[in-house]
Amino acid sequence: MMTDAPAKKRGRRRHDDTPRDKPDRVEPKHIGRPTKYREEFVEMLLEFFSQPPTREVTIKDAKGNETVQELPGSFPTLARFATNIGVTTETLHDWATAKNPDGTQKNPAFSYAYKKAKDLQQANLVEGTMKGAYNSTFAIFTAKNVLGWRDKIEQEITGKDGAALAIPAIQVSFVMPDGNDSDSIDG
Repeated sequence: MMTDAPAKKRGRRRHDDTPRDKPDRVEPKHIGRPTKYREEFVEMLLEFFSQPPTREVTIKDAKGNETVQELPGSFPTLARFATNIGVTTETLHDWATAKNPDGTQKNPAFSYAYKKAKDLQQANLVEGTMKGAYNSTFAIFTAKNVLGWRDKIEQEITGKDGAALAIPAIQVSFVMPDGNDSDSIDG
């Protein structure tokens, strides 16, 4: 059975193609959630990393005598600071390195504080290790993996008994495709 009725279209209904009033310029939409950055983080970051590597604790013995002991403090890390303010270390790095469209720092005070915090962390590690607050293995591991320190190995190659190396003369010969030598160059 055939009918002359048009076939029914499936799918979405088409909207009318009438022109609508559109603004000449569309403002860009901000993508993602709003930043948690606050100016007070600058001071908080510097304060957090300014803690001393050791702390003094007064201990009383059974007879009531007091002695003061110097104990290791809490080693400041970007991970702990980030956790304290509810973000990640990647977010801290993003805030410190963010740029405006014109190339200027978006958060210059935070960028400076971030760099200063790393310097304070380095000072804390060195001074704390010198005072015996941190284990030397911990200090080496932290210096290499957190602060970017590297072992430096210097090598000097000498000849017998420390004499300068003798470099033999080098002769270069060019061989033609037919197997004959061309001019030799002595070096």
